[in-house]
Amino acid sequence: MFTIEWGDETSWTHTFPHGVEDLLLPFSDGSPLERSTVRDIRLLTSDARVKMVYEVEIATAASYGPGDSFGVLCENSDGEVESLLERLALSPSKSYTLTVAEGTKPRLLPKHILLRCTPWYTLKYMVDVHSLPKKVLIKFLGESCGDQREREVLGYLASKEGSGDLNDLVYQQGLTLLELLHLFPSCQPPFVTLLQFLPRLTPRYYSVSRVTDQGVKFVFNVVENIRSTPNMQDIPGVCSTFLSSLSPSSTIYTYRRKNESFIPSQNIPMILIGAGTGVSPYLGFLDNQSSVVNAGRVTLITGNRYKDLDSIYGHEFEDHVTSGNLTIWHRAFSRDTESKWRYVQDVIRAKGEEIVRGIVDEGAAVFVCGDAKGLGRGVWETLVDVVAEWGGRTREEGEAMLKEMRTAKRYCEDIWS
Repeated sequence: MFTIEWGDETSWTHTFPHGVEDLLLPFSDGSPLERSTVRDIRLLTSDARVKMVYEVEIATAASYGPGDSFGVLCENSDGEVESLLERLALSPSKSYTLTVAEGTKPRLLPKHILLRCTPWYTLKYMVDVHSLPKKVLIKFLGESCGDQREREVLGYLASKEGSGDLNDLVYQQGLTLLELLHLFPSCQPPFVTLLQFLPRLTPRYYSVSRVTDQGVKFVFNVVENIRSTPNMQDIPGVCSTFLSSLSPSSTIYTYRRKNESFIPSQNIPMILIGAGTGVSPYLGFLDNQSSVVNAGRVTLITGNRYKDLDSIYGHEFEDHVTSGNLTIWHRAFSRDTESKWRYVQDVIRAKGEEIVRGIVDEGAAVFVCGDAKGLGRGVWETLVDVVAEWGGRTREEGEAMLKEMRTAKRYCEDIWS
C-alpha cells in the first residue's frame, strides 16, 4: 500500500499539534481547537488507599457553563516512545516520506498518518500505542517473526481457533504493542506497514467542575489498568499520566464538546447522583443555583471510598448546604465500616419513597455522572426497582417511565467506559 523513503538525520520535526489540528475533533460543538494554559494544578487526594485525584484550572477564551465538557489532546509518554523506537531499531529524528503505492485507493490511507514526519513525532502524538491489538495486527506481527515457533503462536492467536486464548492471554491482560514485541523478540515489523494498523490517538474528555473568572476547573484521577498476573506491571492511563505531569504555565490543547442534555434544570427539582470524580460537575450545578430565580430543591447523592480521604469537594458541598443551594446531601462510603451506606445504589433504595415522590409528584430531573458499567447501569436498575416499588408500577412500567424521562431530557447522563 505504501512505500517509505528515509531521509538523513535531521533536527527537523513538526511542532505539535501539527497534523492533529487537521483531523476531525470527535464530538466537537464546532468550536476551534484552542491553546489553553494551565493556571493551577493541585492534588486533592494523596493517601495510598485511594486513587490520586488532581484538580486543574486552565485559562481559556471559550465560553463554558455548568454541565459542559471538553476534549483534551493527549500524548504518549516519552519513556514508552523511546522504548518502542529502540525495539523497532528506529532513529527518532530520521525523517521519512510515505508514498501511496500505485493503484491504492485514497480512502485506505489513514488520515492520522502524516506523509512526511519523523518516527518520534508519529509515535508521540499521532498513534495510540496502548490500544488493544486487533487480530489483523496480531497476524501481521506473526508474519514479521523470524523464529518459526513465534510465527506459529501469533498465527494461532490470530486464527478463529485461537480466539479464546487471544482473549485470555492478550485482551484480558491488556497487552500493549511494546509488550507483545518483547514477548516475541524475533518480531521485527516494518515501520511503514505497522503504521497502517495503529489507530489514531484520540482526545480524552473531561467535565467542567467549576467556571472561574479566567477559565474552568476540572478533576481527573490517575488511571492504572490493573493486571491480574502478579509479574506484570500495571499500565498507567495515557491522558491522566500526561495531565499529572503538567505544572502552572504548561500548555494543553482543548476544544468544546457538544452538550445537548447534561445541563442543570431551571426552576424544577434536581436529583444529582455521582461517584468518584463523577461528583465534580455538580459543584458547577450548585454554583449556578444562586443565580436561579425560584430554584427548585436539589438532592445530591455521592459515593466515595472514605469520608476523610477522598471526599472530593466535600467542603464546597457543605458550603452549598449552608447557603441553601443544596437541599439534601446523602453520602455513601464503600470502605468506611461505620458508613450507613456503601454505594449510591444503597442510598437510592433507602430513600426510594422520597426519590420517587420527587420524580413523580414534583417533576424532578435526574442527573447521573460516573462510569457506565458500574454506576451508570447500577443506578438505572436501582431506580427502576424503586419506581416500581414506590410508584405502584410493574418493573417494566418503571423502566418505560425512565426511558420517557430520558427522551424528555429529565434523565440525563454524563457517563464513560
